[in-house]
Amino acid sequence: MEDLSYLSCPNPAQLRYKSINEVLHERTMESPDKEIVIQRSIGGGRRSLTYRELLNRSTGIAKYLVTKGIGAGDRVAIIGPNSNEWIIAEFAIFLTGAVAVPINKTSESVPEMMKLLKASQSKAVLFDPESDEEFMSEMDASFNSDEDKLDVLLLQKSALSFLPSLNDVTITTNETSIVLPRIQPESSAMIYTTSGSTGVPKMVEMTHLAIVNASYIAYLGTGGDRPSAKCYNDGLFTWIGGSPIFSILNGNARVFADIAIGLKKEQLMAVWNIIISEQCTNAIFFPHTVLDLIENQDDILKKGYKMYAIATGGQMINKHLSEVCGKLTEKLFLDYGSTEAGIVSFTELKLETDVGYVGPLFPGYEVKVIGDNDDTLTRGHLGEILIKSPFMLKSYRNAYKLNEECFTDGGWFRTGDIGIITMEGRLFVKGKSTDVIKRGGVTVLASVVETAMIQLPEVREIVVLAVPDVRLFEEICACVVLEVDSNITEVELDRKCRMTLGDNVLGSAPSYLLRFDAFPRLRNGKSDKVLIKKLAMERLKFD
Repeated sequence: MEDLSYLSCPNPAQLRYKSINEVLHERTMESPDKEIVIQRSIGGGRRSLTYRELLNRSTGIAKYLVTKGIGAGDRVAIIGPNSNEWIIAEFAIFLTGAVAVPINKTSESVPEMMKLLKASQSKAVLFDPESDEEFMSEMDASFNSDEDKLDVLLLQKSALSFLPSLNDVTITTNETSIVLPRIQPESSAMIYTTSGSTGVPKMVEMTHLAIVNASYIAYLGTGGDRPSAKCYNDGLFTWIGGSPIFSILNGNARVFADIAIGLKKEQLMAVWNIIISEQCTNAIFFPHTVLDLIENQDDILKKGYKMYAIATGGQMINKHLSEVCGKLTEKLFLDYGSTEAGIVSFTELKLETDVGYVGPLFPGYEVKVIGDNDDTLTRGHLGEILIKSPFMLKSYRNAYKLNEECFTDGGWFRTGDIGIITMEGRLFVKGKSTDVIKRGGVTVLASVVETAMIQLPEVREIVVLAVPDVRLFEEICACVVLEVDSNITEVELDRKCRMTLGDNVLGSAPSYLLRFDAFPRLRNGKSDKVLIKKLAMERLKFD
């Protein structure tokens, strides 16, 4: 009888039945003066936090939040760029027993952020307006007009606002005696917010138990489990792959800079200089950054520095990336996972690695492949990948229908990925079953771009597609049919898109705009997206 498409990797170690708060205290007791996070800037600026500083400052903020009525189970949002202050605020939220809700300022409009705040039922907001006067003004207006008044605390003092900041927080003698609660490991710790294809926010709820145990899994196989490991990762703190929690709990120093630096090709050498000056042993890079390293390896090699390992992932990977091995890094690892599932598996990427192979499972994970009737397929057949693990999401918060759709009997989670388990027991991922476009590590939903652009008065019809890109692997192409009387230029249309969707780096604006006189149709009257993509590829001269 043929084996079924099922794999498991039992966890040989007992689960760490602890909260994030308990592990932070343990780490502080073990290494109070260890620098655990280092914030760098291109100009040479350096700001760090030791475990002792992190615990002391976050404890003070936590007690302040308690005086404002924040307690166990409340949701507290964080909005702003990566910073040490963000990290302090996030751990302060954990210490109160509340649930942190990170929201990405750079890719969401103010109305969209307010929608997320309402959907998450956040009771307070900790945010950093930077020097963005327009953003601060819009946020102030939104806060003042909101029926449910939120407590607001700035992550950093700003001349743009009279609101209190972390630096202004002082507590009285009586308030210093506040005893922060002990948190049960099964309690919710974090809600990562995403957007569904309908534009409705999806809120991925994670427990303390899942995050504590995933913190070790996140660094297995990349050299991060070594005591001297120091990892460069400039991913956004709002993304699970960029979250600072895992390295802090695992005891590995995290070095970061503004994510915009890493996304700019011309700043590559500045990033490498930071890596050298901090003596980073590891890095987590988007695939396009690895391609940039290859393109500039002659200049980088002159620096005479080589890391132990680079980890990448988030999309289908070209084996060409392995060119960095032996030159700029000893090893290159490909991680497979998602916000909901965590890191499920990894493989060392080499020239001989089969395309789509994602490697062995991490301890504590089970995977199976099912068919249309939800039965587990026999090995060698293509189907939907399901996973199960104590490290994955607790649920989608306040989303009964979505949970019903995404979870099956027995606690299995539908990943939305299509794949196959071979006769030899190897897991391959073949693609997505949704309309997600992954541009250099930034996830963009085609339907969100379509919904935004169809609101423009000049646009009659629109189809948004993923097209290949040498550097970012995928790019966004918007195919439009304009109104008959419209004389809008491509430059003006691009400007309007960017006003609504942001830029084409961290935002969702398309990089290609193609005008059609009319779209080809299917028999049911709908646009023939397959033929439209074929025509777009021909016009863009892609093979």
